[in-house]
Amino acid sequence: MARAGAGLVAIGSAAGLAIALYNYIMPTNLLEPDSSVTGTAGALLVVASSAVILLAALVLAAGKGGRGLRWFLVAGCLVGVLGTGFAAYLLDTLPLLIAMAVCLLGWLAMFAIRGQSSSA
Repeated sequence: MARAGAGLVAIGSAAGLAIALYNYIMPTNLLEPDSSVTGTAGALLVVASSAVILLAALVLAAGKGGRGLRWFLVAGCLVGVLGTGFAAYLLDTLPLLIAMAVCLLGWLAMFAIRGQSSSA
């Protein structure tokens, strides 16, 4: 059941990647008109971190790898989501911050669903 949470992380990070790419490439930012992050190093870092979170979430959703790799990816997802969310806050990009909140909900769901299934 933890795969559903990983799937939610993947959906949020895919949306975050699309938003971050749009913000990095487009000269006029329609999603956040007050933000001028086009072409900045911070925006490029957010693109990269969103891509890494997406890859980790896809591996977790597929159920591949051993126990150590899964725990490494779960911990990495949390660090990536929190870091990218903080960067979204600093870059004044509310849609990206919302996407990272979806990722965080998915990360929490990985444990909530696992906890319920083991107690039943």
